Amino acid sequence: MKNSIAIISILLNVCLISASLLYAGGRGYLGRFLVMANANYLELPTDTLSSQSWWQDEVKYQVAVTQNTKIKTCIFGDSITSMLGNTLGNDSFNFAIGGMSAISQLEQLKLLTAARIRCERAIVALGTNDAIYRTMDDQFIKNMQQIIMTVKNDMGAKQVVLLPAFYSTVEASRDVSIAAPIPRVDKFNELLGKVAVAQRLSVDGSTLQPLFEGKALKADLTSDGVHLNLEGKKLYREALLKIVDNLDKKK
Repeated sequence: MKNSIAIISILLNVCLISASLLYAGGRGYLGRFLVMANANYLELPTDTLSSQSWWQDEVKYQVAVTQNTKIKTCIFGDSITSMLGNTLGNDSFNFAIGGMSAISQLEQLKLLTAARIRCERAIVALGTNDAIYRTMDDQFIKNMQQIIMTVKNDMGAKQVVLLPAFYSTVEASRDVSIAAPIPRVDKFNELLGKVAVAQRLSVDGSTLQPLFEGKALKADLTSDGVHLNLEGKKLYREALLKIVDNLDKKK
């Protein structure tokens, strides 16, 4: 009897863990979950996303469907951007993947450039996950500069737009396992501003403003305090389409 109870308990735990991993992967938390499982503290040490097999499979798929092609608008980012899918027109491709930071972005770009993928212009939406990791200021700046140079020099982008790191709701910002504290996001947006000035680019935050109330994501646009719900995704998609339209007018 005791053995049967123990077996049932183990099976229930396995089911719960499996369900948690599926949810984490779908919402962009999986990379953080796996890091935290091997850490002795809550604050995450670094991004190890590119070592995960599911991430490698996702990039391999992206490469398989875009290799040796020239794309008008390439979009890079994390789970918030990846949830839009490829809904921004036939001339665009969304390379965003849940959990991405500037660290894993560099690893993804190595694989994309090796596949001779070209982009006329790029929208880069990073920093949200970097703010959660123990990323030093100078390292983040260096990573972002390298991303921009790779997109320009190796992928041929003539226009590059940076988007600011996303704020979560105030409540979610108090839990570092799902979001960075708002002052930390502030800091990384300041760093993005420095990168933009140095690279003579713009950080386009104005088009995203309908998503936020002050420095916090509007509660009615999210289901978990971090990721966008249906209405939030509609507004974000409209913002990206406006950015694309502005880039067309500047050509």
